[in-house]
Amino acid sequence: MKALKICGKVLLIIVILLAVILVIGLLFLKYYPPIGDTPDKEKQNEYAGKTEQYYDKQFHNENDFTVMTGDQDEKSIKTVPDKTLPAEKIESIERAADGELKVTWLGHSTSLIQLGDKNIFIDPVLSDRSSPVGFAGPERFSELALDIENVPDIDVLFISHDHYDHLDYNVIKAIDGRVSHYVVPLGIDVILKGWGVDESKLHPLYWWDSIELDGITYTLTPAQHYTGRNPLKMNVTLWGGLHIKNSEHSVYYSGDTGYYDVFEQVYERFGETELMLADSGQYDSGWAETHMFPEQTVQAAKDAHAEWLIPVHWGAFVLSNHSWYDPPERAVKAAEEQGVSLATPRLGQTVSYDDISSFNEHWWEEYE
Repeated sequence: MKALKICGKVLLIIVILLAVILVIGLLFLKYYPPIGDTPDKEKQNEYAGKTEQYYDKQFHNENDFTVMTGDQDEKSIKTVPDKTLPAEKIESIERAADGELKVTWLGHSTSLIQLGDKNIFIDPVLSDRSSPVGFAGPERFSELALDIENVPDIDVLFISHDHYDHLDYNVIKAIDGRVSHYVVPLGIDVILKGWGVDESKLHPLYWWDSIELDGITYTLTPAQHYTGRNPLKMNVTLWGGLHIKNSEHSVYYSGDTGYYDVFEQVYERFGETELMLADSGQYDSGWAETHMFPEQTVQAAKDAHAEWLIPVHWGAFVLSNHSWYDPPERAVKAAEEQGVSLATPRLGQTVSYDDISSFNEHWWEEYE
């Protein structure tokens, strides 16, 4: 009898502890600032009125889609380099001149595009971890080329979607005073507003919506992916890529996406693109529809009729099972086979489009 009472008390304690943990977890997801707000009912009704791809309080892809498509690939023993991957440190960035096109890849998808004298920051993640907390989550395995305090004034900041490896709370809070405009998919504006960004700077778009700012047209392009900073609220914000065009140059950033006919659609709408930055990392057979394999990335550049391709979404965080250098090796091989012009700048290198053909060094081989 005494043993039963003790077991009952232990069981009660366990139940109470589990309940406390559950409550703490729910409060964390609801109130911890880096996780961010979610669209309210008014926004949800607005989204439903705008597109048939929004229903059941979620956005949906254009095609049938599933996140997990099968068994994961075998994990490589080289998911990270043996030593921290070096980057070319940037102390300051001068604005480009009228008529110039420059791009600086900073690791993963973070890129600074300089179109004339305008600075366009793409998915800036400059924290040590891709995570809502600083003590857990994927850790950066390469040097940070650009420290937050050295980020220049930004004319347009684009966020492709709300995943932690693309939307960095610490960066937004630190540089918002240097940002003139945010161009974002629907729902990302809700998160940014909750973080204190002035609503007048926010320009939320749906797929194929465009906005012109200072002579540059920004168009949100469809992508095949998903969203969710809060695991209990998936796909409540939209995802996408970005087509950028002025009177002299054009750039297309795919965002995170699986391969499908969107790249042909981009060509049909905009014609040839000079420079394409495309998802080419963190792929796996286990989630084959959410990211492109390098061979698909090269095909996507052909579909979009891009003059030059720079593969991104690698070189910083481990989110998959392939080796850290698998993306560039496979992309280079596929580009040679398919006749696609591909550039492979080092982390932190600034590429002038007029000289892009000289950025073809297989630099990762030094660290394999």
